[in-house]
Amino acid sequence: MLPPFTIAAATLATLALLLTALSMHVSRLRMRHRQTWGDGGHKDLAVAVRTHGNTLEQSLLFGLLVLALAQSGGTAATALAAVCCTFVLARIVYCTAAFGRRLPWRQAAHALTLLCQLAATLLLVRAAWTS
Repeated sequence: MLPPFTIAAATLATLALLLTALSMHVSRLRMRHRQTWGDGGHKDLAVAVRTHGNTLEQSLLFGLLVLALAQSGGTAATALAAVCCTFVLARIVYCTAAFGRRLPWRQAAHALTLLCQLAATLLLVRAAWTS
């Protein structure tokens, strides 16, 4: 199994790539619609902006939790890898579902995102409590 910091770094790099791709998609739509601010009533742009924003919001908290877990030394690499892989998968499903207008999938992916954040929080509390 990889060391916890390597798992955290790989997760953060993957999320950074996802966020960069989402940002580029927003920029592409802004150029297409000639819209520099807001969504101008363009549904596809509104969805792209919201999907990027939601992914950024969720990834920031999760990223901080993962970094703290990697540094704590009290978390098994297997548990960290499981929660990180699940989080990344949930965010990819969320984005795909948002762009495909699949509300049940988007809702399920968001619920899984929140469960991963809760799991990471509990792992961090456990690591802090046992150190």
